[in-house]
Amino acid sequence: MVNIKQVKVYSPGSIANLGPGFDVFGIALDSLGDFVYLTEIHEPVVEIDIKGIGAENIPNKPEINSSGAVLLKVMRDYDLQNGFSVEIRKGLPSSAGVGSSGASAAATAIAVNELMELGLSLKQLVKLASYGEGAVAGHPHADNVAASIMGGFVMVGEGCDVIRMDAPGIGIVVLVPEIHIPNKTRTARELLPENVKLSDAVKNIGHATRMTAAVALHDPVLFGKSICDSLIEPHRAAMIPHFWEVKEAALRAGAYGCSISGGGPSIFAVGEPVGEIAKAMMNAFKDVPSKIYHTQPTNRGAMVI
Repeated sequence: MVNIKQVKVYSPGSIANLGPGFDVFGIALDSLGDFVYLTEIHEPVVEIDIKGIGAENIPNKPEINSSGAVLLKVMRDYDLQNGFSVEIRKGLPSSAGVGSSGASAAATAIAVNELMELGLSLKQLVKLASYGEGAVAGHPHADNVAASIMGGFVMVGEGCDVIRMDAPGIGIVVLVPEIHIPNKTRTARELLPENVKLSDAVKNIGHATRMTAAVALHDPVLFGKSICDSLIEPHRAAMIPHFWEVKEAALRAGAYGCSISGGGPSIFAVGEPVGEIAKAMMNAFKDVPSKIYHTQPTNRGAMVI
């Protein structure tokens, strides 16, 4: 094997949905993310080495790995005769709802664009990274990868059209239960109904509109109070032990809002003081082993280092 050149990229994790914005809203997380080291090799294959948090639970077969799927698509689309060796250093727990696969896909899209001088636009990068997400979830979705690539708060439309705004400054607590849900993202989507009540849809539209206004107004309190979901949360809560108790504990401790992080099983809350909110959430989780992360939004997206 002969190494030709290498690029290193950091990509932040993210929280998608944020309550009312299913498959539309996303926000990038500070100090939680993945590093990707991408090297061009002569053999027309994709080799994946995974290290860090939960590495043993992440497949290294490129067809079902979000990073590998991105590289395979580039090799096909550009008829490349070379291949890639990618080292993924995980700073995010996998299958937890904090954009782990999205961060790896986003970092890889940025890296291969830089390494091969593809000249892709932000929209094209988001679309490429969302393809990697589809390899894991069975359904391409761009809310996580758009937040990871662009930073801040994002709203994703059809065709990977993205509106991005700076996120409000606010403390975020993420509670990650140490429970295993096979094929988590697919399972979480299978729990959702095909049809919803009009009254519930109206509630979500109202909260989503308020959240967008909160971001534009840089109002962290309104942002937190807009984290309300009548469509998705009631169905996915069943797969998370003590969800309703944890949510109530967070709100009583001063959180402005609390909901399922992405597809779960993590639970996130926003507000101050984060220490008191985190303690209350942990106590409510009772006998379920879990980890807690204190973070905040970041307006910096994935970057070449």
